Amino acid sequence: GGIMGRTWRSRRVRFANFSGVLAGVFLAARLMSPIHSPPLPPAGVPLQVDRVIDGDTLLVDGRFRIRLLGVNTPETKHPDRPPEPWGIEAHQFTQALVNHRPITLEFDRERWDDYRRILAYGFLDDGSLLNERLILEGLSPAVITFPIRGDRRRLFMNAQDVAQRQGLSLWSRSE
Repeated sequence: GGIMGRTWRSRRVRFANFSGVLAGVFLAARLMSPIHSPPLPPAGVPLQVDRVIDGDTLLVDGRFRIRLLGVNTPETKHPDRPPEPWGIEAHQFTQALVNHRPITLEFDRERWDDYRRILAYGFLDDGSLLNERLILEGLSPAVITFPIRGDRRRLFMNAQDVAQRQGLSLWSRSE
């Protein structure tokens, strides 16, 4: 072997290491690409709400898990804890408005959350925005830390101001 043999072996090792790193980067990029994200339902078309999973999460058109943007209703489905205050009311409110009824979705820049749910705004058949209605009822704060459109951010903050001034649900004075 001599010196040439050692140099060749060290090049092979470096190439193998580089190839492994390159393959890892390629795999990570593929897994994070939209190709591996769940498909999106059509925007602007009324779709059937099959089930209200939680106040802010819907099963639509038999296969799409929709997480409403700009809201975060209290949890009702945590396996180790009872429902949070106002969680059942938020679930019932959403259920009364959309369960087994049509909803029309609109998307923003971010399309999926960390749980691979589809992020959307949901318009009811009367043209109102479900996301805003949850905030107006005091059943969710306006969640504006997540990247959402500026006009929606203002709409949701105004809705929260209304609910707070009226002392509704989450903003009620009774503890």
